[in-house]
Amino acid sequence: MTPARKSFWWVFLACLGLGILVGLIKLVAPDYASVELNGEQVTGVAALVTAAAIGAVLGLIFGLIIAGIVKLATRGRKKAA
Repeated sequence: MTPARKSFWWVFLACLGLGILVGLIKLVAPDYASVELNGEQVTGVAALVTAAAIGAVLGLIFGLIIAGIVKLATRGRKKAA
């Protein structure tokens, strides 16, 4: 696995895990986390799904940015002819 791909998966899974964690906190103790969809508080399993989806989207965005930076930083140099 290339370093860019590893960094993408680390960032993606970290953001997804954070989203799921917030959703679980909202599910267990609703007063300690805030999950909103269209300006309204979401509760129950909908809060878990919403938080996980937001985490996944943010993970994709930031993961692609970090993977691109790592790809540029670790690319090889062309040999002079």
